[in-house]
Amino acid sequence: MDELKKIEKRLFTYKVAHDGGSAPNPYGKVCTLAICKPRIRSVADQGDVVVGFGCKEDSLRIVYCMVVDKSLTWEEYIKRCNSNDSDSIKGKIPNGKKDQGDCIWYDSNIYSKARESWSNHDGPEDFDRDVTTGKKVLIGSTFWYFGSGSQTSIEIENDDLKLIVPRAQGHRSNLNMNFRDKFVEFFNKQLIEKKVTKPGLHGIPTIAPETADERTCSSCRAAEKESDLIGEELD
Repeated sequence: MDELKKIEKRLFTYKVAHDGGSAPNPYGKVCTLAICKPRIRSVADQGDVVVGFGCKEDSLRIVYCMVVDKSLTWEEYIKRCNSNDSDSIKGKIPNGKKDQGDCIWYDSNIYSKARESWSNHDGPEDFDRDVTTGKKVLIGSTFWYFGSGSQTSIEIENDDLKLIVPRAQGHRSNLNMNFRDKFVEFFNKQLIEKKVTKPGLHGIPTIAPETADERTCSSCRAAEKESDLIGEELD
């Protein structure tokens, strides 16, 4: 069984305001966080672990857990997505407004209208959050994506571990340092109990393009943009 290894670096936690399959994007055999959460993306690096939780009544449920393999600049990410090399990840380039691909920008050096995509990111404010402020794209081949939790649901039960869950819309990392081992132990135990034997896709997005209600999408996207520039919770 593949399990989450000991976390030697940082454990980032935040709430996924809009789980639509774009941020994170768990498709194409690698998980990417390219848009949204610019504060995390600008500082996270190889070996860090990023965990996204649900919101409101789902705030203790894990949406996904990713071990960061690489942290690419947006320029590097665009080149890799458009490359014909063996490590290309062309599937991250969206092909229309229902496509969850997250490689939405043509150029990282200057704003130009983005590719049409499910993320609905296309304006200069989006470019500023995604590229200028976020700077980097996080890539992980070791990840567990549970999405809506309809297939596999893992919720924090331990009162101590609940402290790693942000109270509001910011993120946590410094406050998580003393909980890294406890989280790994809890997460791996849950994988065994849920019979999850390998990383990868173990669920579908909470808000999928095929079934989404546009009013719900608009509300979630607004919450996502509001939360993106909030910094780290320090107490």
